[in-house]
Amino acid sequence: MRFRERIEAVLHGRTPDCVPYAPYDNLVPRGDFERELRNRGMGLCLRRTGIWSEMRDVDVEYETEGDLAYRTYRTPKGSVRTAWRTHVGRISDGEAIEAEWTIKGLADFEPVIFMIENTVYHADYTGFQAHLRDVGADGIVRFEGPGPPYDSTAGYFSLEDWAQAQHDWPEAFARLLAAVERRLERMMPLVLEAPAEFMSMGSLSGIYGPRQYEQYALPFYQRWAPELVAAGKRPALHGHNSNLTSFVDLVKRAGVPIVEAFTPPPVGDLSLADARAAWGRDVVIWVNFPETIFWLGKQKAYDYAVDLLKQDKDSGRLVIGMTEMGSYGITDDESERAFKDGMRAIMDAIDDHGVY
Repeated sequence: MRFRERIEAVLHGRTPDCVPYAPYDNLVPRGDFERELRNRGMGLCLRRTGIWSEMRDVDVEYETEGDLAYRTYRTPKGSVRTAWRTHVGRISDGEAIEAEWTIKGLADFEPVIFMIENTVYHADYTGFQAHLRDVGADGIVRFEGPGPPYDSTAGYFSLEDWAQAQHDWPEAFARLLAAVERRLERMMPLVLEAPAEFMSMGSLSGIYGPRQYEQYALPFYQRWAPELVAAGKRPALHGHNSNLTSFVDLVKRAGVPIVEAFTPPPVGDLSLADARAAWGRDVVIWVNFPETIFWLGKQKAYDYAVDLLKQDKDSGRLVIGMTEMGSYGITDDESERAFKDGMRAIMDAIDDHGVY
């Protein structure tokens, strides 16, 4: 099988020729090393979208000061500002790191709510379809869908401020959450009609506990996952938090057919075997290979990969990938060597023990 046939077999409940190995495309060093692994059967997982938005009646101003880039949003309800730190090296992949969040005080809620209420969504799927054509049989393109509105509110605060805002300003936070929920309703028709099958559907990042997940996130999945499946989608939960044992039953109740970025011990606390027992045979488990293993050497990485394959032997619903860091932060030759040795070890393990 070519990689595309292999991964589509897994997503559709058929048995592939072997376990697919599918890191995110931006986590693999480009050039001869990537070509070496792709020639051995590795595929790439690209993440793209086809939905864009505009904020009407909002003026946006940009300025820079040293390595800080500021963006000011001016609305009839007031102004808010964000800032990003630029020129931060390979880890950002040419992007930036947020340094100042949008909501820093109670007065910032009203302009942000205005921005949300005046957000309009549009669809342009040509770029997504171009990536599908470009990667061909050597990869799969995941459509970037929405996550729970509760999670989206966290993007307007630092993590500490987000937690405190829910306690200090519950009425303002409730209005913010309601606005985000209405925004989601405006977006979902475009998501449902997108020419994509494999689709992200938010994440379980561990920044809040099971009680909040059941209250805020679970209704989102229980409403929209069946609609997406009925529309021919294969929605995935990005379950990368390290305490999945506390959420294992909630993930099952969410009803998504794919749990992606699943990170087993020693980073996470839920084994692949226990996850399979809890979620059943039909759920695709897309493993994030714990990169700490790479530092132990190629043999340890090989042994670990073999153990993963044996834990989920013959399920036909297993994918091994890298979804977190990859070569993003590598700046020295020794670290580069460790990562490349580890990725080769995964391929060796699949060749030896991952064939169905």
